[in-house]
Amino acid sequence: MKSVQYIFSIAIAASCFVATGCNKKLDLNPITSDVETNFYKDQKDCFQGLVAAYNPLLWDAPQNQNAPFQLISEVLADHCFTGGASATDVPGVGRVDRGTIRKDDPTPKALWYKYYTGIYRCNLLLEKLPAAAFDSPDLRNRYAAESKFLRAYYYFDLVRLFGNVPLILKTLSASEYNQVQATPEAVYTQIAKDLTDAIAVLPRFKEIPAGDLGRATSDAARGLLMRAWLYYTGYYTKTELPGVPASKIIEISDDLINNSGHDLLANFADVFQNNAPYNNNNKESVFELQYSSLAYSGDWSYRESSNGNLSAMLWSMRDAAASSIYAAGWSFAPVDTAFYNRFDAADARKSVTFITPGTMGISYTPGYQNTGIFPNKWIALKANQPAKGDKQLNYPNHFIAIRFSDVLLMASELNLLYGGSTVKAQQYFERVAKRPRPASYTPPTVTQDVLYTERDIELALEGVRYWDLMRRGGTYAQSKIDINRGEPFISKFNIDAAGLMPIPESEIIVTNNALKQNKGY
Repeated sequence: MKSVQYIFSIAIAASCFVATGCNKKLDLNPITSDVETNFYKDQKDCFQGLVAAYNPLLWDAPQNQNAPFQLISEVLADHCFTGGASATDVPGVGRVDRGTIRKDDPTPKALWYKYYTGIYRCNLLLEKLPAAAFDSPDLRNRYAAESKFLRAYYYFDLVRLFGNVPLILKTLSASEYNQVQATPEAVYTQIAKDLTDAIAVLPRFKEIPAGDLGRATSDAARGLLMRAWLYYTGYYTKTELPGVPASKIIEISDDLINNSGHDLLANFADVFQNNAPYNNNNKESVFELQYSSLAYSGDWSYRESSNGNLSAMLWSMRDAAASSIYAAGWSFAPVDTAFYNRFDAADARKSVTFITPGTMGISYTPGYQNTGIFPNKWIALKANQPAKGDKQLNYPNHFIAIRFSDVLLMASELNLLYGGSTVKAQQYFERVAKRPRPASYTPPTVTQDVLYTERDIELALEGVRYWDLMRRGGTYAQSKIDINRGEPFISKFNIDAAGLMPIPESEIIVTNNALKQNKGY
């Protein structure tokens, strides 16, 4: 399984730029002098390895494919079409939208590569930590806990995308490349174990110093465990995540809500402050991807070396008027007009979530499937373009992967459906529902459908919707995703594949058919 073994020297070179860029004096030793056999000697080396383990979080173009997880998730779901310049612009994304992904398509291959690279880096660091010299065993334990959080994060995305994946918990020798797939239950059991271990060791959000914001906390692990619990039990129709009964996950959610230091901001718009001064890593952010322009790097032949938010460019309008504040984008994933119209004009989230340049007198070049509606949460602004490096590859817009409002809505659902307090379910729901609406708003009694409606609007275009649909079953997902408004506005759910992507054909070949293809392909 060759793709999981990533060249070590590249991992360390990339690690310098993951979050804040390197401002230390350059080490002029040849890059080839730092290899796996003589690296990881001490906590300084291990910190570089840890940063390298975080780095794939920022890979929006693995193997040079336009595949930001949040954007691909929205194209898979029911609120965005394909877009781009034309029907032939990155046709693989069009096949994602229409449920016709091919076994040799580059998008699933790129995502598989991204996540197994991250898993490999976590496994490598976990193996090297025990022998490395540390000033404090607590620091060694923290690095291990962060690695376990990241491994769980990567595996959760991977198992949601592909369903049937190898569970690899160590670095592999060449003789071990022919890995077979684990059961989803085994993968989720490991995810739960890694996150439980991380919760026991990592600091809480309220305890973390400003310089460490963006690193995993025990509260980020709690939030990810809640998300994994709901997805596993929903998609696989189980009563609990292995090792985590319903009573335990409700206890974990209450702890996150009451003791973490996280809270909602008073104004919804402040969560998505899109230009300097940014409001990054605010108290509503439970886990945030630290995109940065400071790498000044990433050419079009190797975009993994940039750390910018590619979604900002991919999702923005094409050729925005030179007189406007907006930078030119590529108009992928245009927003469905029907979704835009579902937002009440009095709901503060509408203007924060969408931008409609046509109503603002801003000219642009319409792309394929143009609807005139673009995401505003991470829109490409000229003010955000870096002074150095490729402007399109280095947008610094952070992405909040887990928001506190999501935690509240998940906790409401857990209490409502899994034997918790209906009073808490209502309270948690109302904290989210009341914030963006007028004071005259009267919240409805919370139900699963009410929660799904609120989640859909609150977390719009944040890569959550598809996974919410999937955890209510294939028939439900198909009823929402199958859209036919006449060509070219057609989307389709692959129910035969249970909504999963194909195992990349190249991976099946390299394992001598040890890997088996998902059904529906």
